[in-house]
Amino acid sequence: MKTKLLLLIALIFSAININAQVTSVALVGEAAGGWPGQPGNPGPTDVHQMTSTDGVNWTLNAITLTTFASGGGVKFRANNAWDINWGDTAFPSGTGTQGGANILCIAGTYDVTFNSTTGVYNFSGGTPLPVVKLVGTAVTTPGGLVMNVSGPDTFTISNVTLVAGNAQFDVDGDLFGGTTFPTGSALSNTSLIPVPAAFFSSITINLATGEYSFVLIPPVSIVGDAVGGWPGSAGNPGPIDTNQLSSNDAINYKLDKLACVVGPAKFRQDNAWTTNWGNVAFPTGTATQGGDNIAITTASTYDVKFNRVTGEYSFSIPTFALVGAATSTGWPTGTPGEIDANALTTTDGVTYTLANVALSVGPCKFRANNAWDVNFGDAAFPSGTATQGGANIEVTTANNYDVSLNRVTGAYNFTPSLSVNQFGIDAVSVYPNPTASNFSINGNFEKVQVYTISGQLIKTFVSSDNNQFSISDLSTGLYLVRVSDANNNNKTLKLIKE
Repeated sequence: MKTKLLLLIALIFSAININAQVTSVALVGEAAGGWPGQPGNPGPTDVHQMTSTDGVNWTLNAITLTTFASGGGVKFRANNAWDINWGDTAFPSGTGTQGGANILCIAGTYDVTFNSTTGVYNFSGGTPLPVVKLVGTAVTTPGGLVMNVSGPDTFTISNVTLVAGNAQFDVDGDLFGGTTFPTGSALSNTSLIPVPAAFFSSITINLATGEYSFVLIPPVSIVGDAVGGWPGSAGNPGPIDTNQLSSNDAINYKLDKLACVVGPAKFRQDNAWTTNWGNVAFPTGTATQGGDNIAITTASTYDVKFNRVTGEYSFSIPTFALVGAATSTGWPTGTPGEIDANALTTTDGVTYTLANVALSVGPCKFRANNAWDVNFGDAAFPSGTATQGGANIEVTTANNYDVSLNRVTGAYNFTPSLSVNQFGIDAVSVYPNPTASNFSINGNFEKVQVYTISGQLIKTFVSSDNNQFSISDLSTGLYLVRVSDANNNNKTLKLIKE
């Protein structure tokens, strides 16, 4: 809390300090006559000076801005120098930051306001900015996808997922389309652009020329004997590689639940060998263009990640644990670095199991990697099919259970533990309970462990300790006592320390 307060104070003083240095503000740039030093703005004093009555709020009326070329636009700068300047890509209003991007304006005559403390600016009047949207059956967003100004008469939308269908550009309610993909000219209100299902890094249209382009994120796949076969084989016949990775930024790619056998594999782009990456290291490494095959040494089902820029890759098997009020450790607290106690085990990366876990009546879920990003649940009990982010599993009968989860299908099952029946659920008990100092076990056992209610192991006893177990040094409260026999059957009991 103290750190956050100091940071806030520092930011406030930084803003005050910058504002104290601002004696003048001007609008400069290619669209405003030229950058400083150019014929339209030769200096030393910038041409388009703004006025202010308080040194914070600045205005400039009736300035005519022109269409700018690539890399142009305008910015606010202080004191006729570049030490302090503000910019942001948003137009006609936004919040400029120190050293920010050029403001990509539209030609017209504007009244301009700017606050040198907050960076908030506004261009009013001028030619109204058209509303441009991508619409059609390929677009799943109701009403279409709104595009943003990105250059002279140019509008763009980035990182877009489309389904197979058609598309048009909606400009203030008027439709324009073409007949070709991924590039063409949108000059007809009846033509439909044929679009495949894909993820696009950008979609752009120039309203002056009608030229448009759909830029695909480069497809990346993993191929090889370890993952179904090399291109052209029965398991990967082509022309599209079978195991395609997905990406939201054309840099970081991933593929979950990939079944691998022992053998070689590589990453390749565009379903061709022109660009491919490899490195012998496994399960992590840094692949290089044309590098060696990745030697997968252990058959399993992996989550695969690959960075197309750095070449870094990893093959990992997620961990799964059972969490919730029905377990002895409850729901995760959100503490950084916490490790879920009731971890399931796996030998193939698909089927996970947890033997003889004591559960009370209440809710629980499966979650992966000690975090909530991946979690499975379903209201059904004792078996069902869990889905990502699904409902809590409601345990209806307190018992010890053998638990299984298939992370590919989501199928799970809670079976009363056979070991509990062998152990005799009524044959073992703890006494006296409550106790102020010592307790004993009624029944056959080999080992006794005492846990806090949060699952931390704090004491371990064995049968040779004469069945007198001291907890006199523990604080008053509720504890869990886990009793195990020679066959590793176990039972968990509650014990109150007075």
